[in-house]
Order: sequence, then C-alpha cells, then structure tokens
Amino acid sequence: MRRPIKFFLSVGVVWFAATAVVANAQASKIAFLDTQKVLDQAKEGKRVKATLEDFVKTRQKVIDAEEQTLKQMEDELANQGSILSPEAKKVKEDAFQKRLTDYQKRAAEMNQEVQTQKVNALRAFNKQLEEAVNQVATKEGYDYVLDRNADGGAVVYAKTAFDITQKVIEQIDGPASKDASQ
Repeated sequence: MRRPIKFFLSVGVVWFAATAVVANAQASKIAFLDTQKVLDQAKEGKRVKATLEDFVKTRQKVIDAEEQTLKQMEDELANQGSILSPEAKKVKEDAFQKRLTDYQKRAAEMNQEVQTQKVNALRAFNKQLEEAVNQVATKEGYDYVLDRNADGGAVVYAKTAFDITQKVIEQIDGPASKDASQ
C-alpha cells in the first residue's frame, strides 16, 4: 500500500518540477546578435577596423622596404659572386645574413606589435559592445542574449525576429557617438 503512494508522490514531484522548468523556459526571453556584423557596420567598429588597417599598413611598408633591400643584396651577391674574391664574397654573405637575421627579428617584433594593437583595440570595442548589449537587453527585457556570427557563434539556429544586432548597432552609434564625431 505504501509503494503506490510513494510512486504517485514521486511522479507528482517530478511532474511539478518539470512543469516549473517548462514554465520558466517559456517565460524566458532570448535574443541573439552577430558581433562580427556589429564590428563591420557600427561607426565605432568601422573606425576601429580602419585604425587597425592603417597600423598594419605602416608596419607592412617597413617590412616591404626591407624585403626589397634584401632582394637587391641577394641579386647583387648572385651576380657578383663569381667575380668577387673569396674574402669579399664572404664579407657580402655575412652582411646579407646579418641583415636577414635583423629583418626576421624586426618582422617578428612588428607582428607582435600588430597583435597587441588588435587585442587592445578590440578589447575597448568589446567593452562598448557589452555595454550596448546590456542596455538593449535591459530595455527590451531579454533574459539571454547569444552571439551568432559566422566565426563560431553560440547559436546554430534562431528566428530573425529575435535578432537584436541592428538595435545594438544603433545603441553604439547613438547620441553619444554622434556628439563625439562632431
């Protein structure tokens, strides 16, 4: 007699818990955004990307010039190698090797500078993005906001009605952004 009561009581508790979970899940308001799209379309995102591109271009010009110099040295060594004395050839080869080593070291340093600049610029933008998402989510009453972008976002499928990307872009580009650009 006690077993059926325990069974029905257990089923009742499980049913009650399941109902509460389903009711809570139905009450949750979920949205998503594409952070890459925000970076590509928001004024601040465009500014960050342009600044990074300019920074990379200046570093690339230095690297390209050094590569050109190395190429000229290599061609000169190849053309003159047969007519140079062994000592003169060795001096030119050593100079080329030193220049090549210096170039490789400088290229690695510049690459590190570029990576550091990207991290710092994106960190600042991500902070602004997070603030904008918080403002939109609070205003719209969302419980969860997920990231959906082509580079590994957390959403596999979502109805476009839940996409708040444009609202976040507008929040970032809002009045404060307009005041700063004037």
